Amino acid sequence: MTDLEKKLQSYKGPSSSTEQDKQDRAERMVRAAVDAWAKEQEVPVSYTVKGSYANNTNVRADSDVDIAVVHGAFHYFDNSALRDEDKAPRNPPTMRRFEGANFRRNLQSSLKDKFGDACDITGSTAIELMENSGRVSADIVPSYTHITYYYDSLGRVAQHNGQIVYKLDGSTVINYPNQQKANGIAKNIATGTRYKQLVRILKRLENDLVAADVIEPLPSYFMECLGYRAPDKYFGDASSNPLTADLKAVTGYIYNEIKNGRASNWLEPNEIKPLFASSNKWTAADAQNLMLQIWILLDLENA
Repeated sequence: MTDLEKKLQSYKGPSSSTEQDKQDRAERMVRAAVDAWAKEQEVPVSYTVKGSYANNTNVRADSDVDIAVVHGAFHYFDNSALRDEDKAPRNPPTMRRFEGANFRRNLQSSLKDKFGDACDITGSTAIELMENSGRVSADIVPSYTHITYYYDSLGRVAQHNGQIVYKLDGSTVINYPNQQKANGIAKNIATGTRYKQLVRILKRLENDLVAADVIEPLPSYFMECLGYRAPDKYFGDASSNPLTADLKAVTGYIYNEIKNGRASNWLEPNEIKPLFASSNKWTAADAQNLMLQIWILLDLENA
């Protein structure tokens, strides 16, 4: 086993058991505080744990928790792709309370009263319960169910069930955490668990490159997206340095697909949203440069 392989072996692991305990504690505290608010306001809520914590791609010493608090009394929808005759029955209930960003504003006021200075409400998207010695930080995202209607390949009405977030800056974002999680699990099984190992390795290497001032920070989710786009055949090398071989194959594939213009139609792991949409916080050039810098950092040409 080479020194590089030993390094990658140390990078592939998830959060330590101590960090996992702190993650669990943060989630319990959030749920308890939000449940109290929901009971007082008589608003039904549910929870979707998202991000690296939920998808088991979190890495050591970088292990916050993302929790969507989903308003359960009504939902938003987009039926603009449907013909008029197919739209009428699809209207949601008209009884609404805490529409749009008002849900966020009311909930954040309650959490601020509960947690005081440990609650940061300055972010446009998430309410942050900040880290302390007993818990990791938690991003709390007030959300609603969102349904996008469309016609499938056979002309039938179909739907994507996701979540919409009304941000304080007036914009919205739609995510599909359940699809992301299910597809990630399926790919991890198909690759003999190498997919999520490689995602953790990519996250650790991105952290290394940022610390060395080689690149600007990229969202953690981006590494999950890039690893997901590599075909299953690039995972699961059986040599004496398997992670090195997998990393070399995956980074080379991603770099070359982008360079040759074959990545423009890539989707995120939810298989719904375009990976390189102009609204995202990253570009194809970011992905190509990241792969190049990892290649240089580890001298993968000679690995």
